[in-house]
Amino acid sequence: MVPTIRISGLTATLLAMLLISSSPPISLFAHNFSPVESASFLSLVDQIKSALLPIKQDISSNVTLAREQAQFAKLLLNESVLKELKERNQRIATELLRMLNSIQNITVENLGENLSKINDLLAESVNARIQNDQLKNVTVQAHVFANDINKILEEYTSAFKEGNTSLNSYYFFINAIKADMHSMKMDNNSMSKSTNATKTEINTDVAAYQRAGALTDIAIERFNTELSGKSNSSSAMERVVKGMDQLKLSIKNMESPLTVLGTVHGEIQPNLLIAFNLQLAPSTNHGIGNMSMSTSTISNNNQSMEDHMMMNMN
Repeated sequence: MVPTIRISGLTATLLAMLLISSSPPISLFAHNFSPVESASFLSLVDQIKSALLPIKQDISSNVTLAREQAQFAKLLLNESVLKELKERNQRIATELLRMLNSIQNITVENLGENLSKINDLLAESVNARIQNDQLKNVTVQAHVFANDINKILEEYTSAFKEGNTSLNSYYFFINAIKADMHSMKMDNNSMSKSTNATKTEINTDVAAYQRAGALTDIAIERFNTELSGKSNSSSAMERVVKGMDQLKLSIKNMESPLTVLGTVHGEIQPNLLIAFNLQLAPSTNHGIGNMSMSTSTISNNNQSMEDHMMMNMN
């Protein structure tokens, strides 16, 4: 005969409390984040990494520049981001902030170890913050990639004395798009010649230039890992790859921001739209050519691109 075990009400309550306390540290008020929010967070992680990558090469030759990158990485982890992360895992949020603070007065000693810990925490934060189905979702990953490309263009442009390319240059670019809008194919070589694209002198914001290069490498890795082979349009994918190769080369050669703009808006973005069925976002304050997630068919994509870019220049 199996003995009957009687549990008192108090014991049952204590056991329940023990089970709750041993569960993962997720807030009772945590909400499910949308795919757009998840894509933004993943892109933010990429941006933090793009600030951390140059630190190793700078620490021995330019401590000031290394510290500037460390400060930039810390500022990206703002209160809003921390709040979202704390909803999922309080420990990771607290430890990540502590480690980013610890490298503000960075020295050669323990640099590699500290950067390694931060990268591990960033990986943990992704697993805690992003639902697995969203992490594996191709459309979400395409949106992350699009966000990264927009940020690369922003960083690269700000690194040069021209600042944001002049409005006249943007109108020149819009006219070039109109001329070939029916095929969405642009001759970047002829465009470079017509705009006299040459090496441009970098101003004091070398850090932004470094981040643009680092984020390009990160975006290429994300594309190869998460997006390669996952589109029905092989021709569009090939043109995205071609565009990314050109983008990397242009940044390495310090070519004109207008040349980089031509590669992003003339080669990478329109083909990414086709490859993953994305659409251009409504008018925003984040620059021209931003993309948003959509599962709808891109029927009038050419006109949408023109309208969106014109709206953002007004």
